[in-house]
Amino acid sequence: MEEKRIRVVLADNNRELCSILAEHIGMQEDMELVAIAYDGLQAVELIKEYKPDLLILDITMPYLDGIGVMERLAEIPDAPQVIVLTAFEQESMVQRLIAMGAVYYMVKPFDIKTLLERIRQFGHQNGDYIKDSSHKYKALPVQSKGTSRHQLELEVTKIFHEIGIPAHFRGYAYLRDAIILAIQEEDILGNITKNLYPRIAEKYNSTASGVESAIRHTIEIGWERGNIESFKKMFGTESPQGVSARFPTAASFIAKMADRIRLQLKLSY
Repeated sequence: MEEKRIRVVLADNNRELCSILAEHIGMQEDMELVAIAYDGLQAVELIKEYKPDLLILDITMPYLDGIGVMERLAEIPDAPQVIVLTAFEQESMVQRLIAMGAVYYMVKPFDIKTLLERIRQFGHQNGDYIKDSSHKYKALPVQSKGTSRHQLELEVTKIFHEIGIPAHFRGYAYLRDAIILAIQEEDILGNITKNLYPRIAEKYNSTASGVESAIRHTIEIGWERGNIESFKKMFGTESPQGVSARFPTAASFIAKMADRIRLQLKLSY
């Protein structure tokens, strides 16, 4: 008798990452990606509709974040197992997710082969899986030491050009350096105000608040005057009917750009 395939719902507003994961899951004989959600509210509705075995959930979802999704799952009978994806490894957040029932979490960027193994490990609701917390909640970051700064600068510049980030603004250089630092030192995103901005301010003889303001202004100008469709496609900033779309926050922009470039350079698998 043929073994039942693990039915998966993927919830992440990074459309490029979703496309890559969909391709890899689609190649597995024992898995089936039944739906993709690009915001938390959509994720809840798709779970109710498809009743998957496993949910891959990004924490920073629009309209309803990962915590909110987990809270809604508590009200759904036979809710799926949950593997959490996060760009920020914060102990308090991890412990809260564990308490809410997440079976595993992975820090972006992650090894796709390992994610597939965890889907098999946790995908059967009645199956056996590792109870030991040292294995169950292990983070799997991937370093990017083999990529030169020059190559990273070229990748950042290429995407800036694509979405229309203005090069003549002071925040352009700040933002570029912030993204490169986020690629090279993943834990720096845990608190960008205390960790990231002061580093950039020191380099440019500025202040952390000045760096933050310049970066935010540059993103806002890019959103208003650049390629809005490329922005929306990259950052998943589409809004429901009747709600005005907002440009991404600095933290979201930096994290998603770093994640995108890692994927492009194939540093995550």
